[in-house]
Amino acid sequence: MKISTLLLILLSINLVACLGEKAPETTETTETTETPVYDGVIGSAIEDCDKSLASISVFEQVYSDFQQVHNNCIEWDGNNGKLVAKYRSSDANVTGLGLSIHYSSAQLNNIEINDVLENDLITKNVTSERDKDNEDGDSSTDMVIDMAWASISTNWPGQKEVNLVTLEFTKESGAQIDYVMNYTSSSNAAGFELIVGK
Repeated sequence: MKISTLLLILLSINLVACLGEKAPETTETTETTETPVYDGVIGSAIEDCDKSLASISVFEQVYSDFQQVHNNCIEWDGNNGKLVAKYRSSDANVTGLGLSIHYSSAQLNNIEINDVLENDLITKNVTSERDKDNEDGDSSTDMVIDMAWASISTNWPGQKEVNLVTLEFTKESGAQIDYVMNYTSSSNAAGFELIVGK
């Protein structure tokens, strides 16, 4: 299933959640400060990974409603690495999230995708593919892993903090030490600020 299809599904869910079954009948145009469903958020999984994570209550002082994708630094055991993509939100029950993880095959190989959060997962097969669209705007990343979760009943993921996916991989021999791994989001819950990284 393509990200554009997933975006349409999540957009439909968000519209139903925001408008109910019937849209209000009005011809007036009003300005809104609501965060758009898709705002093209890009963030690094590597940069500031060793920075401590602010508490949810601190984030709620800045953002009334937020979703955040973050991780700790890559755990290395020799040439084998592991990264756990984590999620947290000010609300345990939202409509979902569309997430892509971009990386360089010149740096990392033998990617294993494990422990994908199954709750409301709408991506049939979570696999690594060529990054043809360069959505992270980084020419050094050539591979992408796409995932999406959507809840019609607005109860995803059911808790404020949860692990989304675990990636295990090996270093490509001769690769630079400065590994590049980026997150992008194709969609997030309407009215929620999406924060990518720490």
